[in-house]
Amino acid sequence: MMLIFRGLAFWMVVGFGVCTLLHRVTGDAAWAQRGRQVLKWGVVLGLCFFGLVILRRAAVFI
Repeated sequence: MMLIFRGLAFWMVVGFGVCTLLHRVTGDAAWAQRGRQVLKWGVVLGLCFFGLVILRRAAVFI
Protein backbone atom coordinates (compact mmCIF):
# COMPACT_ATOMS: atom_id res chain seq x y z
CA MET A 1 0.00 0.00 0.00
CA MET A 2 2.76 2.39 0.97
CA LEU A 3 4.67 1.58 -2.22
CA ILE A 4 1.64 2.49 -4.34
CA PHE A 5 1.24 5.87 -2.63
CA ARG A 6 4.94 6.62 -2.93
CA GLY A 7 4.92 5.70 -6.61
CA LEU A 8 1.88 7.84 -7.32
CA ALA A 9 3.32 10.76 -5.39
CA PHE A 10 6.64 10.48 -7.23
CA TRP A 11 5.00 10.44 -10.65
CA MET A 12 2.73 13.36 -9.73
CA VAL A 13 5.75 15.42 -8.70
CA VAL A 14 7.48 14.49 -11.96
CA GLY A 15 4.34 15.32 -13.95
CA PHE A 16 3.96 18.67 -12.22
CA GLY A 17 7.59 19.49 -12.94
CA VAL A 18 7.25 18.55 -16.60
CA CYS A 19 4.06 20.61 -16.98
CA THR A 20 5.69 23.60 -15.31
CA LEU A 21 8.78 23.27 -17.50
CA LEU A 22 6.69 23.03 -20.67
CA HIS A 23 4.66 26.07 -19.63
CA ARG A 24 7.87 28.05 -19.10
CA VAL A 25 9.33 26.95 -22.44
CA THR A 26 6.25 27.23 -24.66
CA GLY A 27 4.26 29.89 -22.81
CA ASP A 28 1.11 27.88 -23.50
CA ALA A 29 -1.48 28.37 -20.76
CA ALA A 30 -2.79 24.82 -21.25
CA TRP A 31 0.38 23.44 -19.63
CA ALA A 32 -0.14 25.66 -16.59
CA GLN A 33 -3.71 24.36 -16.31
CA ARG A 34 -2.52 20.76 -16.53
CA GLY A 35 0.11 21.45 -13.90
CA ARG A 36 -2.52 22.85 -11.54
CA GLN A 37 -4.68 19.76 -12.10
CA VAL A 38 -1.76 17.47 -11.26
CA LEU A 39 -1.02 19.54 -8.16
CA LYS A 40 -4.67 19.42 -7.09
CA TRP A 41 -4.84 15.64 -7.39
CA GLY A 42 -1.50 15.37 -5.60
CA VAL A 43 -3.00 17.23 -2.64
CA VAL A 44 -6.03 14.91 -2.73
CA LEU A 45 -3.68 11.90 -2.78
CA GLY A 46 -1.79 13.28 0.22
CA LEU A 47 -4.98 13.87 2.18
CA CYS A 48 -6.18 10.34 1.42
CA PHE A 49 -2.84 8.91 2.45
CA PHE A 50 -2.76 10.69 5.79
CA GLY A 51 -6.45 9.90 6.35
CA LEU A 52 -5.73 6.21 5.89
CA VAL A 53 -2.73 6.39 8.22
CA ILE A 54 -4.86 8.08 10.90
CA LEU A 55 -7.67 5.57 10.46
CA ARG A 56 -5.26 2.64 10.77
CA ARG A 57 -3.88 4.12 14.00
CA ALA A 58 -7.38 4.87 15.33
CA ALA A 59 -8.55 1.31 14.66
CA VAL A 60 -6.32 0.14 17.50
CA PHE A 61 -8.33 2.20 19.98
CA ILE A 62 -11.77 1.10 18.80
